Amino acid sequence: MTDITKQRFVRISGGALFLTPEVSLPLWDTNLNPDYMRFKPGQNFCWKTEIVDYDSVSKKVKLKVIDYYPLETEAFNSQKLKMPVAEVEFELLDWKKLEPQLSFYQYNQMLVILDNLEAESLSNKVKVPAVGALGVSSAFDKAEFSEAQESSIPVKKTRFFSERFTCFYTDATFLTGCVKVLQNFKWTDNPVTITLENSSILAEFDLVKSFFHKVHDGRKKFDVFAEFEVTDGEITEIKAFSPQIAAIGDQFIEGVKQARMHMFLKKSMPSVDKSLFTADEFFSHHDEFGEKGNTFNTNEMELLLASIAESSLRNRRQIEYLAGGLHSPEQKIRFTLKPVFGFVFCINGQTMNHFCWELLNSHATYLWSFDKASGNIKEHYQRVEIIIAGIRETGRELYKQHFRLLPPEPDMVFSVINHTNAGSDLKDGFPEWKHRLLERLV
Repeated sequence: MTDITKQRFVRISGGALFLTPEVSLPLWDTNLNPDYMRFKPGQNFCWKTEIVDYDSVSKKVKLKVIDYYPLETEAFNSQKLKMPVAEVEFELLDWKKLEPQLSFYQYNQMLVILDNLEAESLSNKVKVPAVGALGVSSAFDKAEFSEAQESSIPVKKTRFFSERFTCFYTDATFLTGCVKVLQNFKWTDNPVTITLENSSILAEFDLVKSFFHKVHDGRKKFDVFAEFEVTDGEITEIKAFSPQIAAIGDQFIEGVKQARMHMFLKKSMPSVDKSLFTADEFFSHHDEFGEKGNTFNTNEMELLLASIAESSLRNRRQIEYLAGGLHSPEQKIRFTLKPVFGFVFCINGQTMNHFCWELLNSHATYLWSFDKASGNIKEHYQRVEIIIAGIRETGRELYKQHFRLLPPEPDMVFSVINHTNAGSDLKDGFPEWKHRLLERLV
């Protein structure tokens, strides 16, 4: 019976063994040798294990796998490392459960890590060649060489080098499924291209790599551990690993996405002849690093939620109600950037198209209502954009004064709904604001 206090989850992903969401080791530092076995790319495998032994001197931990396909793995996300680990050794593994997770293996080389009884029964029945990226068959038996054949093979001089270095994220090239780094070493005259694999990486990440340090606590470089085999002056094999690159996954990318949004929200918008923006237009006009556009396909609701993340926002309830309860799902939320960041929501009434302008921390909602017979929604959006462009130049107070003095437009009604008692601890002003708004949405 296993001891639940010694149970830990491990995750195998991107050529690394993750002991926690933040701490990982290259598979070379385990007995899951990538030279003889590789896990299926693009997949994460989570094992439930039990700690069998720990050596505090070598920092080596011995684990026993008790479940290769656990259903509940949430505990891994909050798992912490109590002692430093430099090496992991797994007790003998169950081949029938391990094999479906592999894309490449050399079975004869793996017998030392497989359960003895299981390995013996399989080796008597099955001859498994190596399959996958290397395309080399383990069925080729060196013992079949004759002495004459061996003596005819020229002797080659092979050397091995181990290197550790750091690289700026901005100096690396992000491609689909990997990161490439160009590095110089003393033992070679030419720079060496090193490939760090991670199936979660997309080529589009190269456009936003300058934001990665914001997710890594300001760290602008990542570590690279590499081993080289050089035969007769030519590099014949490279093994490389980076814990930071291996950790790039959905959670990391979401952090970069949020950091990028918040940075743009805080910066001044370049001068453009435009008042209303969709999320795509916001990113394409706002990216000071070039016309990279909406790299993460951020939608309007995500941009809105990022902009109202501040807890002290006085009109948060108004914005959330307009966005989630009233805005027409067929239309994209529009954003205004000057004079203050805000939102234009489109509400489809029975007889009129309504457009609500809500600014961050503002004291009132501006509402323009157009008779549906006077045009379509696109035309009404254009009229609202012209109005807001004028307000941007003259100010909201002057617009309200002019509107009261000028003759009313026959197909449009303008209203101002104040946020009375917004943020008050004594009286909730939201119900009154909501009532005054809804009575106008005909």
